[in-house]
Amino acid sequence: MRGSNAVLVALGLSAALAVTACGSGGTAAGPTGSGTPAVGASVPAAGGPAEATSPAARPPAPAGSTRVLGKAELRTALVGPGDIKGWTGMEMPIEIGKTQLSTRPADCQPIDNIRTGKIKPESAAYAFTTVGPDGGGSPTALTQIMLASFDGGGAQQVLADLRTALTTCTRYEGSIPKPGTVAALPAPKLGEEALSYSLTSDGKTQELTVVRQGSVVAVFSPGAGSGGTTAKVPQEVLAGQMAKVRTTVG
Repeated sequence: MRGSNAVLVALGLSAALAVTACGSGGTAAGPTGSGTPAVGASVPAAGGPAEATSPAARPPAPAGSTRVLGKAELRTALVGPGDIKGWTGMEMPIEIGKTQLSTRPADCQPIDNIRTGKIKPESAAYAFTTVGPDGGGSPTALTQIMLASFDGGGAQQVLADLRTALTTCTRYEGSIPKPGTVAALPAPKLGEEALSYSLTSDGKTQELTVVRQGSVVAVFSPGAGSGGTTAKVPQEVLAGQMAKVRTTVG
């Protein structure tokens, strides 16, 4: 990816997240409401001015408990330039919207929550990055990564709810452009637990992966597939990001 411009790759199949520029004078671009990535979203490169409202890193948790990362630590845990050979990460200053449409049937809701970033239970902090090939690439070559930290057993609950949904949900309607089909896939051997599944809507298929490491949940979403192809997250991106999360969590 070149310069300070990046393509917003929506979580799953919908650009249900608002991009906000850091620093003074930044304005929210708002959701695209489309099943395709929004091209040309201008964002500051990683390492730019810190957000004035970003909470400080949380103090270490008592011995024997899982440490909950604050926003500053999650931003540190995101992959950046030089972390994965052949790939570049660029932090995305994204704010998650408040509105969440209910799914039909209701048992598919955890899947849509992951897709839109509005994960339940609510996270203590979150951060985003987009990873693409060095030198640039098409939207289908990009991966958006969300890292979210949770208090108590929240991270475990996110995976448990998603796992349950994947046993019953095969098709749903809600905030996706057209009714979508869901299929569970073999879980990758990453983190303390992981899940992977495909989501197809409006002729586009993506394979999403969700991984938990301690109190952190990582959501990997590839660019939208086209022409009957399935968009997948490169294995080196999955492994590289989780290695950095593992180092940060400790």
